[in-house]
Amino acid sequence: TLNKNNLTELKSFGQPPPAVINVVAGVLVLLSPPNKIPKDRGWKAGKLLMAKVDQFLDSLINYDKENIHESNLKAIEPFLANPEFDAEFVKSKSLAAAGLCAWVINIITFYKVFCDVEPKRMALAQANADLAAAQEKLTSIKAKIKELDDNLAELTASFEKATADKLRCQQEA
Repeated sequence: TLNKNNLTELKSFGQPPPAVINVVAGVLVLLSPPNKIPKDRGWKAGKLLMAKVDQFLDSLINYDKENIHESNLKAIEPFLANPEFDAEFVKSKSLAAAGLCAWVINIITFYKVFCDVEPKRMALAQANADLAAAQEKLTSIKAKIKELDDNLAELTASFEKATADKLRCQQEA
């Protein structure tokens, strides 16, 4: 799990195992600004990233997982391809690193699903807007038909009365 105590413990490692350094490097890649992924992804850079634990935790919690830049995605691929980049494997080295590993994997998984679903969600919104417009038009047309039917009934009644009056006049004459 990701909490202040675990991250503080992780930050205090002098020389962590390579799997832990790899996880922190993966986090470093995702949290880097687009097209500014650092070349140095070593432990020193990772510790610097986690310097203010509260701020670091906040950046993980509020990460914009719906807008991951292509350069960050490309840079994270080698990490995800590494069989040791697995929360269960990393758990034996460090609980906090396992939480960070799971975070990276889940963020990327969410993004891939989001990219697949978002166009469908947009299409649904457009279809609903089109449906609402069509229903509004249908309601308007039905109102016009009712108005015309009422007018027709009125004219028919008027015609029938006039015809009856004409027949009566003709019979009287």
